[in-house]
Amino acid sequence: MRIGIISDLHSNLEALQAVLRTLPHLKIDRIVCLGDLVGYGADPDTVVTLVRPLADFTIMGNHDAAVARQMDYHYYYEAAREALDWTRAQLSDDNLTYLKELPYFRVESGACFTHGDPISPHEFNYIYTLEQARQMQAFYELLQPVTFVGHSHLRRAFQLSPTETIELPVDNLTLREDRKYIIAVGSVGQPRDYDARAGFVIYQTDTRRVEFYRVAYDIDRAAEKILNAGLSDYFASRLYGGE
Repeated sequence: MRIGIISDLHSNLEALQAVLRTLPHLKIDRIVCLGDLVGYGADPDTVVTLVRPLADFTIMGNHDAAVARQMDYHYYYEAAREALDWTRAQLSDDNLTYLKELPYFRVESGACFTHGDPISPHEFNYIYTLEQARQMQAFYELLQPVTFVGHSHLRRAFQLSPTETIELPVDNLTLREDRKYIIAVGSVGQPRDYDARAGFVIYQTDTRRVEFYRVAYDIDRAAEKILNAGLSDYFASRLYGGE
């Protein structure tokens, strides 16, 4: 089975549509979303409405939790708080309920799907550095053979054994059966690795193959809508640099 894994859409309709146009050509069998459907971008309600019937399941991200009032976000910087308040006002009651009821993780077929780290998924801790991945080594026996995470907007691959954790090049890779892996899948709607294209992953379950993809999208349109909505111009400008 080929699973298309998307994450951190952040209300970016143009990026999401570009990915959804591409996925059928890659012969996927299902779509999984690792959360943060909303936040920053100008199309929260449309993005949630689009994802709901397409994804086999969706995980709760921290922005989803904040908008659904499942977490305190007062420590966010001002522009982010304003964007979350604006986003909540744009969402239908049905979509708000949907976000509120999303799970923090899901485990199936030897894989864990979550937004932050898999040990405390409700805390939304990042895993994108080697040091953060090494902290998971203490929980090696609890980890699934592969864990897919979002949250950082970065693409990373870590290989773990009971005694060692190493970072792998972000390239298509086949997972070894005698190791465990944490894969950060990047972001559809707001990449932060200085590549502005939307990012996503495909996982081939039978061959244990992980494939990384990027897709260009209409950044001008997405940025224009952010500005027209009265959201921070920083949310628009950072799309161009993938930062």
